[in-house]
Amino acid sequence: MPPDRRQFLRLAVGASAGSILLTACNDAVVQSTPAASGGSATAQGAGSTSSSGGSTTVSNPTPTVNPAIASLQTYLQQHASPTFGMPATASSIPSITWAGLLSASSTVATSLPNGTIVPASSPLINGPLRNEYTASLSGSPTISGYPCLAVNRPYTCKGQARTVGSPTVLRFMTDAPVLELAGAVGDGSPQGVVTTLIVNDELAPPKVLATGRPNAGGWDIGAIRVDFGSRAIRDIWVQTDMYLAYLKIDQHDTLFPVDDQSEPQISVIGDSYLQRQSANFGGGAIALEIGARLGIRKVAIDGIGGTGYWNSGGNVGNLNDRLPADVVDDSNIYLVMAGLNDYGDYTNPPPQIVWPTAATFEQAVTGYLQNLRAALPNAVIVVTAPFCPVPPMSDSSYVANGATNTSGLGDFLYMAQLHKNAVSQIAAPWVYIDVLMGGGWLNSSGASGDITSLQWFTGGTPAPGTTGTYKPGNTNGGGGGGFGGVASIPVLGGGQYLQAPDITANGGAGSGLLLASSIDSAGSLTSINIVSPGSGYASGSGLPTVSIDATYQVSAATLGSPVLMVGINPNGAYPLPAFAPPGVTGDLNNIYVMLLTDLVHPSPDGVEYLSTRLAQNIFQAVMAL
Repeated sequence: MPPDRRQFLRLAVGASAGSILLTACNDAVVQSTPAASGGSATAQGAGSTSSSGGSTTVSNPTPTVNPAIASLQTYLQQHASPTFGMPATASSIPSITWAGLLSASSTVATSLPNGTIVPASSPLINGPLRNEYTASLSGSPTISGYPCLAVNRPYTCKGQARTVGSPTVLRFMTDAPVLELAGAVGDGSPQGVVTTLIVNDELAPPKVLATGRPNAGGWDIGAIRVDFGSRAIRDIWVQTDMYLAYLKIDQHDTLFPVDDQSEPQISVIGDSYLQRQSANFGGGAIALEIGARLGIRKVAIDGIGGTGYWNSGGNVGNLNDRLPADVVDDSNIYLVMAGLNDYGDYTNPPPQIVWPTAATFEQAVTGYLQNLRAALPNAVIVVTAPFCPVPPMSDSSYVANGATNTSGLGDFLYMAQLHKNAVSQIAAPWVYIDVLMGGGWLNSSGASGDITSLQWFTGGTPAPGTTGTYKPGNTNGGGGGGFGGVASIPVLGGGQYLQAPDITANGGAGSGLLLASSIDSAGSLTSINIVSPGSGYASGSGLPTVSIDATYQVSAATLGSPVLMVGINPNGAYPLPAFAPPGVTGDLNNIYVMLLTDLVHPSPDGVEYLSTRLAQNIFQAVMAL
């Protein structure tokens, strides 16, 4: 029996999405089945010897491996998933709840009244960017005298001081059966607080805790209670949307040091593709999933929507502006995923696009990578071609501004060539990944792999007049929403709650649906917010059952049936020879599955695809350095 569409995609190629709208925030995601260790890499330039007249001449000797690279290779060999999948689901899932009612005061409800407080700044709590956590939140919220900490890396854009954060990622070891994470989150956050754990290298699926108090505002102060149900020494990795003040365990429990100083760290830099959710993480999912698949627990993220190497995204800051903030990470791997929003600079005020000269734009790319290398001589710098969520534009002759792009190529091919040339000019170690046309990865040692000549995003609709040689590109082409995601859940009656209730989804044909709730000033439920739409759901019995937690209920709300997303252009196809042989273009029209209905950002399936395939490419390329 031939493979079905999803099996075909997983076995053969991967896809993702991006946007060409300069005013939007966009990046892309990819997934593919990884090869065995080292992949199908082809080494080029190996050393050789020749002998003549009793003398030996050595040409192109095999270089000595950098000790830092050798250490990274050893770590990845020992910790990366053989299939580049996520860690196995934990056999015992901890219960994650609020310890009690949220408040606006500097004290929190607790289930451990006699417990021991360990400040978030304690050396017993490890993770990425530990030196970058500061009491820098607006209003300086504190809990019992302990400040709530956040990552705020400083930089300057057009004379204005700015900062860029990174998700709260913690790691510690304890024998506590119950622990609490006390901190702050913005009142009424539509996403709530999403918390994901990896415990002893097993994944505990994310839990969404709703936020929001009647007649409130500012910060919600609370404690996340994690109950494992039994005492055991556990190595716990936590990613949460909360700004942590302290960790609390019972007085008879112990917190043990975790030595992760020698473990590698990865920084992922880009645009709004790095702000997308998945079935495993509420935000920053591509970067966090790449780390999880490679076995790297220290993950730092700089993702600002609508920006690029040159485009500042409305004076927020392009990659060159943010470089001083990113180099302080001092990571072992820097993955740069940008270019989708280039090359015009969207500025505001006044709202306009400023087009650079070709030389100015190209220097923005080459200068960024040269300066990144100068600041970090030993880091592996990984650069991707720009993602393009509209496949017909990937290889078309479409040019947004001929005064900037004078290459004779379409915009995305031009930028891909520029990215490749720019990274090839810096000192080793580096990796280039062609996520645009399936040209595979290439590293600074001359090795290459994963060459499929098949675009990571496939499908779409050609522009009028398209022929085999004339491909002008259709900016409205493509499709999304056809992955069985939930678009909305109607609120038929609001009820009343002391604080926003938690919402759970169970059953149905799919998985990965994450929900939060919002209430009004009177405590009435006003909306169910889709944190992650999930995938694989179907109408009728294939819909999930959605429940409202009654812990803080005064009177019950009533919900309607979940409404599925409606696919856009599900049958579109752009029949390029590189896509697929005749007859299978329907199987390879993967943007219908990989994109949200905005036709720009990756769906949960898209995040899975992109993170898997990027992890595979990084692993293979680093192992071949």
